[in-house]
Amino acid sequence: MGVVPVRLSEGQIRKLNMLTNLGVYKSRNEAIRALIEEGLQTKLGEDDDVTRLVDKLLDLSRKGKMPIRFKSRKTATEIVAEGRQ
Repeated sequence: MGVVPVRLSEGQIRKLNMLTNLGVYKSRNEAIRALIEEGLQTKLGEDDDVTRLVDKLLDLSRKGKMPIRFKSRKTATEIVAEGRQ
């Protein structure tokens, strides 16, 4: 398991504390992990296959729901030319 430092607002921390105090989660860490997983499943579904995930993201981008921008030091022409070699 990796560690990701995250900054949260006071309001978000209060909400996490409320969930733990109510016994919904045992700890804030458990709450954060569960809520992140829920958000990921909502946005991406159960699909762990990277190819299908990329296809979903590109489809959302085409529909204008999620713009995707690829950043590169190379121009689009250079990238396409590399693929043709």
